Amino acid sequence: MFRAFCVLVTLCFAQPVAANETEGEGDTPPLTLDVAYTADIWHAADGGVREGTRYLDNLDIVAHADLEALVGWTGAEAQIYGQYNNGNSLNSLMGDAQVVSNIETGVSAFRLYEAWIDQKIGDKASVRIGLYDINSEFDNLDTSGLFMGSAHGIGTDISQSGENGPSIFPSTSLAARVAMSPAKGWVLRAAVLDGVPGDPAHPKRTEIKIGHGDGAFLIGELEAPLPGGKLLFGHWHYTARADAISGGGRHRNHGVYVRGEMRILSEPSGEAQGLNAFFR
Repeated sequence: MFRAFCVLVTLCFAQPVAANETEGEGDTPPLTLDVAYTADIWHAADGGVREGTRYLDNLDIVAHADLEALVGWTGAEAQIYGQYNNGNSLNSLMGDAQVVSNIETGVSAFRLYEAWIDQKIGDKASVRIGLYDINSEFDNLDTSGLFMGSAHGIGTDISQSGENGPSIFPSTSLAARVAMSPAKGWVLRAAVLDGVPGDPAHPKRTEIKIGHGDGAFLIGELEAPLPGGKLLFGHWHYTARADAISGGGRHRNHGVYVRGEMRILSEPSGEAQGLNAFFR
């Protein structure tokens, strides 16, 4: 039997930086800077590998710019996202396969996490290019995101694939993403990314290395509306072969997922209160 006790402390600070003084009250500034700090204290009390306590943290620094408001670039926005983690490992105490804490990295480092430009095409489509976390848009549900276990985020089948995982926390790769919304609640998105994020031999670095047998990671997703939620149909595929987790040779990783969330109970006080369900 395994039991663990966790004390979670989350400290968040967000400060918008206005580019001019002409904005009306309540308007979104063209340039914002958000800083958020999360700290977890975990204690493995029984079972697992051994008893012990670990302190894990995560610092996010995100600068977001409306390029149309700042420099007149119509329909464009940009984001630069830096991230620090202390590298302490809860997994070394628990020996879990899916990682209990979703901020564990195992490596102490401050890295450039995302850096992209997004260009709108008309009112219903956009293209995004740069360092990009696929889980910021793909295989993403608000309800399951309330949980700290990493398996409630992007699927474990995807996160443990490839030579160094896909382009997700904490290592991302160069990407091109297109998205289109043909009708309200419907979104079709697809992306192509470098098949090996960063450099597995130097996990503290943010590196962009195209070629070297990395191949590409391809992913597509259809989002459909549900009452108070959404339904996701996705497919992902690596063009290069990677070692199977079972050790049975090298294969081309690929998979399909179906995922959804919806409101099943609403409170009279409003949409913010109620009961949601999600599945995978």
